[in-house]
Amino acid sequence: MPPLNIDDLFVATLAGEYDGDEPWQAVSELRRNGSREIFERAADWCRSEDALKRARGADILAQLRVPQSTEQKQSLVIPEPLYIQESTAIILDMLNTETDELALRAEIHALGHLGLPMVINAVLRYGGHPNEDIRYAVTHALGHFPNDARVMQALVTLGDDADQDVRNWALFALGTQSDQDSPEMRDLFARHLDDSFPDARQEAIAGLAKRGDERAVLPLFEVMQSGSYFAHLEDDFAKLTGLDRVEGGIGTDDFVDALYARFPHLLPPRSDA
Repeated sequence: MPPLNIDDLFVATLAGEYDGDEPWQAVSELRRNGSREIFERAADWCRSEDALKRARGADILAQLRVPQSTEQKQSLVIPEPLYIQESTAIILDMLNTETDELALRAEIHALGHLGLPMVINAVLRYGGHPNEDIRYAVTHALGHFPNDARVMQALVTLGDDADQDVRNWALFALGTQSDQDSPEMRDLFARHLDDSFPDARQEAIAGLAKRGDERAVLPLFEVMQSGSYFAHLEDDFAKLTGLDRVEGGIGTDDFVDALYARFPHLLPPRSDA
């Protein structure tokens, strides 16, 4: 394998649009070949006067990892993260003076990926930010701490956000990632059973289904009648129906049959009865 050209990769992270594929490929390459040299260069960028460099520095530090061995690649084992404490301290310090929204967005995302609960209060400060991209970053970051009481309350608020991506991720974090339950959470899910964004609607159904709430029965039936569902929600849907996971996934017809077996009084008469 040729040696990693760190100089070229750092330059490539600045090319084109921030969300473009090529700069993110360079970020990913640096992340998965973590070293002290890469850490120190990224940390130096975090102190730059150039906002894009600050954003890219945070992006790199967010998921810097030990290079994968051949065995890890074959077994799909994710290597250990590097410099979590140092990176978290650097990015928390950045938040104190950050004025650029792109860099702020990157920093908030990074704090979530780094995963230390000590960042929660810092992230919560931006939950009501007028920029939806920053609110999305907040929601994504908080999703790494779904069982924290402060986070749950913030996510309930973000679950009603005007931006569909923000509320979709908040509903996912509370519904699927969190193991907590409360009337407030259930009422949030119920409010979004007819959400205009189909992704958010399925997340809301999953949130209720996971908690055995019968308000999910008819909406879940309608999803299965459509012929497809999001695979990452299968376990949550199965908790309501009592189905067991099978190789290849549970079919929509199996879900329909299970719903009729458990909740015939909540469903329309079967057309094939």
